Amino acid sequence: MARLADPRAMSPSRPGRTRTAPPVMPPLFPARGRYRSYMLFGACCVFFLLSSLLFLRVVDALAAGPEAWDDLLRQFRHPLYLAYNVAALAGFVFTARRFFFQLFAKSQPPRIGPLPRPPLAVLPPLLGAAWVAATALIFCILWGAFP
Repeated sequence: MARLADPRAMSPSRPGRTRTAPPVMPPLFPARGRYRSYMLFGACCVFFLLSSLLFLRVVDALAAGPEAWDDLLRQFRHPLYLAYNVAALAGFVFTARRFFFQLFAKSQPPRIGPLPRPPLAVLPPLLGAAWVAATALIFCILWGAFP
C-alpha cells in the first residue's frame, strides 16, 4: 500500500512572496476577441458527432434491406433533418475554413522533406484551390459524370 504524500513536499525551501496574480476574466469574455470563434470551433464537434451517428444509421438501413432504406429516405425528408443538414453544413464549412486557412498553415514545419515550406501567404490560396477542386470532383461523382 502506498503511503500518503507529504503536503509540504512541493513547498519552496524558504518562504517568499508569490508572483502569481489572481485570475481575472477579460472584459466581455465570451463576445470579444478570439473567444467566440474558439468556442464555435469547439461547439462544431457536435455536428461531427451527430453526423457520424447518422452515418451509422444509414449503414444499418443499407444492411437491413430496401424497405429500411426507403423508410430512412422518407424520414430524412422531414424538415428537422433538412434544418440539421443546413446547420451542419454551416458548421462544417466554418470548421474547415478555420482549420485549413487559419490553423493549418501556421502549424507546418519550416521544411517539408528536402523542400522549404511555402510562404504562409501562399498556403491558404493553395488549400482553397485544393478544396474547390475536391468539391468539384465529389460533385461530379455524385452527379454521375464519371461512369
